[in-house]
Amino acid sequence: MKVKLYFRFLITVLLLAHFSGFSATPTTSADSLNTPCKPVVKPLVLPKVIGFGSLVSGRLKNQAVYGDNIYIKIDSIQALLALTDSIAGENKDTMSDLILYINGNAMNDIKVSSIDLQEQKLMFHLDRHSLDLMKFNPRFQTMWSTLKVSISVGYKNGMILKTKPEKMEISLNYISRASILFTILLFVCIVGTFITLAATTNLIRIGNNTSPFSLALTQLSFWTIVIASSFIYIWIVTEEIPPITGSTLVLLSVSALTTAGAKLVDIRAKTEKSALTSHGFLADVLEDELGYSVHRAQMFMWTVILGIVFITSVIKLQQIPQLDESLLGLMGISSGAYVGLKTMENKKEPDRPAKESKNAEEAKTP
Repeated sequence: MKVKLYFRFLITVLLLAHFSGFSATPTTSADSLNTPCKPVVKPLVLPKVIGFGSLVSGRLKNQAVYGDNIYIKIDSIQALLALTDSIAGENKDTMSDLILYINGNAMNDIKVSSIDLQEQKLMFHLDRHSLDLMKFNPRFQTMWSTLKVSISVGYKNGMILKTKPEKMEISLNYISRASILFTILLFVCIVGTFITLAATTNLIRIGNNTSPFSLALTQLSFWTIVIASSFIYIWIVTEEIPPITGSTLVLLSVSALTTAGAKLVDIRAKTEKSALTSHGFLADVLEDELGYSVHRAQMFMWTVILGIVFITSVIKLQQIPQLDESLLGLMGISSGAYVGLKTMENKKEPDRPAKESKNAEEAKTP
């Protein structure tokens, strides 16, 4: 009897527990079914940077130049992709979070351009216009100097991949030495050809091959050579066609108008300068019939000064500079003063032979 009562009691307890909700079957709420759940991917092995280099042929090992396409080799692209997915979360473009790091500084505007899964490489472009890359410009002592920097890959959140070996240095150049050498040789050829033609022909002379040099033609030729050489230099160094600025057009226009005005004054005055003989370049461009003149000297001086400013800006910034409006106005005033005062030179010149002959006759009279 006691055994039967015990079993009846046990069965009753089990039935009550089942109907009271204490069953072994778990219940799921509606909210938990509607909530998306993305498993967090944790790579077993963190990726490391094991190599890098430039994709430009002819570069030395561990050398790169502004504007180059470089690669960074990873020991495991799959581990990198898994790590990137875990960091980026639900972002579709997960690789956009990968950026270049130089000396521990994030290059936020230099992102991965492409991925080579077979070679385990990430491609980056060292854009010259990168604001983050420009921060290293003051550290170059000269435009042809080399800067030793460490390089790696990381994320925008500040996480940087470790390198193997621990420190990888690359020789970063502002400009390739080959392009500098080629540009210098080309510039020497251009200037040498111009000087030869100027000395042996009437390229910048008033009349024939032996007549005096013209200041206006010299200024026009000077700006033509400076702007053309700067354009070629930037094109060779950056491999980009530089835009021509408004100040460049103003300089060429002022020089052309000055030359046209001086020529017009000479034609109207019917001067005899074309029949004169040159006394040397500086004497011809700085002197009038009375000797050295201020208006010629100041035009020559400001042309040289603005030329130096223009060339220096091109070398430092690798772009055609936009000069200040005040400097352009000064150039225009200087050229205008030269053309205006040149009319006075030509008015005096025809009277000079007559005055000399009159003085000679008076000296002969007893």
